[in-house]
Amino acid sequence: MGTKEHILNIAESLFNANGYTAVGVDLIRDTAGVSKTSMYRHFGSKNKLILAVLVRRHLRFEDKLGGVISSEMSMEQKLDALIDWHFKWFSAEDFHGCMFMHAMAEFKESDDAIADSASMHKKWFKWLIKEIISNNPDYDEQLTESKAESIMTFIEGMIVRAEFDDITSFRPIYRFSIQTLSKTEF
Repeated sequence: MGTKEHILNIAESLFNANGYTAVGVDLIRDTAGVSKTSMYRHFGSKNKLILAVLVRRHLRFEDKLGGVISSEMSMEQKLDALIDWHFKWFSAEDFHGCMFMHAMAEFKESDDAIADSASMHKKWFKWLIKEIISNNPDYDEQLTESKAESIMTFIEGMIVRAEFDDITSFRPIYRFSIQTLSKTEF
């Protein structure tokens, strides 16, 4: 692994566990065992490092989630896979909530590039949900938007709940609830 990837790995781990503002360049440098010069040569600034971490995390998220949802699955199976993927994430030792939500909370007013990256991730996720629910025989474009918004809000709330409490025993309830939302007429 090259120096740039090593710095990204360390920074992602530290930002995930502690937040963006709380983690200084010196901590990243010391933990990674690299010089500040090397960090700035690769990223230019702490905010550009944060942006690089978010872009890479988004790509990984797309890849992993795409790996559990196949085109042969029914809408119901895809929604179950979506919930199951999230619960696997919630059970991970390094789960500390959504880095994109945290980035938006910390940078919405101060760094457009970081805020845009976080927003783009959430827009992509809503697009994915729309793709999943439009894959059914009762597809209705107008209802799809409403259902996607409801499911997106539901999942975002589930992520926040998982950050504060252990909700893993409630997986069946969350699976049932997302299926109910997908069939609700708005």
